[in-house]
Amino acid sequence: MMTLRNLVAGLAVCLAMTGPVLALPALVPPSTTVHAPDWSVGSEWRYSDGYGLKVSSTGLQGTVFERLDAPGQWFSRLGFIRKDAASGTATRNAIYRTVPDNAGLSLSAAAPLTFQREYMSNGKLMVHASSWTVEGRETITVPAGTFDCWLIVWRTRSLRSDWTGFERWWYSPQAQNYVRMEYNYGAEPLSSRVLMRYHLGAAEAAPLAAAAVPAAAVPAVPAARPPARISPAPAVR
Repeated sequence: MMTLRNLVAGLAVCLAMTGPVLALPALVPPSTTVHAPDWSVGSEWRYSDGYGLKVSSTGLQGTVFERLDAPGQWFSRLGFIRKDAASGTATRNAIYRTVPDNAGLSLSAAAPLTFQREYMSNGKLMVHASSWTVEGRETITVPAGTFDCWLIVWRTRSLRSDWTGFERWWYSPQAQNYVRMEYNYGAEPLSSRVLMRYHLGAAEAAPLAAAAVPAAAVPAVPAARPPARISPAPAVR
C-alpha cells in the first residue's frame, strides 16, 4: 500500500523529469472588451532590444509615435490599428480598410476584429488581410515592473504573396502599451522584447486638434475617440 510519503516522493520525481509547468493565460468571458489607450503627448517607452517610442502628437486622426532609437522614423495608430509609417526603408500610407476608421478603438473577446487593408509602400500597392484577437489575461513581471495584462494578438498576411506577420502583445492599460511582445515579420526569425522603463505624459485638459505628422503630411480620416478604459473581468489574468 502506497504511503503519503511515497506518493509525495513519486510526484517530486515526476516533476523533476518533466520540468517546470508553465502558467497559461487566464481565459476571459466573451463580454470582455479591451479599449485602446488614450495616449498623451510626451509618453515614452524603452525596451530591452533598444527599441524606443515617444508620442509626438495625438488627436482625432490618430496618435503619432516617433522612434527614439531611430530618429526620423515614425508611425501612427488609430486605436490598435496601425495607419501610416516611415521607416529606414519605406514610407507607408494607408488608403483603404474594410472596417470603419474607429474600429480599432476597442477589441472584443467575443469575436476577432478582422479586416482587409490597402496601403502604398514606396508607391507600390500592398493588400493585406489582418485581424486582432483577445486571447486572455496574465500578470507578468518585466524590468519595468509587474503588470496585469491583456493578451492580444495581431495577425496579417499578404493577399498578393506568401508574406505573413504577427505580434503577440502583453498589453498593460497601466503602461498604455505592451510590456512584452513576441513578433515575426516575413522571413525574419521570431523575436521578442520587454519593457525596461516608461513615462506617461500628462493628459490634455482640452479636446485635441488633428494630429500633426512629422516630416511629411500623409492622408488621414477623422474618427471620434472615447476615453480609454478597461472592462471588468476576473481578477486573475
